[in-house]
Amino acid sequence: MKPRSDGLILIALYHFISGFISLLGICATASVPLIVGLAATSSGDPEAGTATAIVGVIGLLVAGLLFVITVADFIVGWGLWKQQEWARLGALALAFLRLINIPLGTVIGGLIIWYLLREDVKAEFAA
Repeated sequence: MKPRSDGLILIALYHFISGFISLLGICATASVPLIVGLAATSSGDPEAGTATAIVGVIGLLVAGLLFVITVADFIVGWGLWKQQEWARLGALALAFLRLINIPLGTVIGGLIIWYLLREDVKAEFAA
């Protein structure tokens, strides 16, 4: 196996850490409907069931999106660690998606795009 550059190691570790943080976000998002449901049942409000259902559906949608991002981060991080070309393309796609997370995601996403598009880095992924 070819040696990995320090930048590639940092980007792979970034994807692992980002995936772990997203996993924590899934746990937090999944616990909100439970907390709302417990509070609603103790309040005795007849509209509480509707509010619980709405919060539950929104929580499920957000948790599903976070799950997809988490799986993508772990898979791309592993592929970058193994220096797979598909992982470089996946990391570029995730970096483009993260550009909308102003300001930190924009900076990190921009740096990842800049680094992974360099010719010497492309050569690291060549078979």
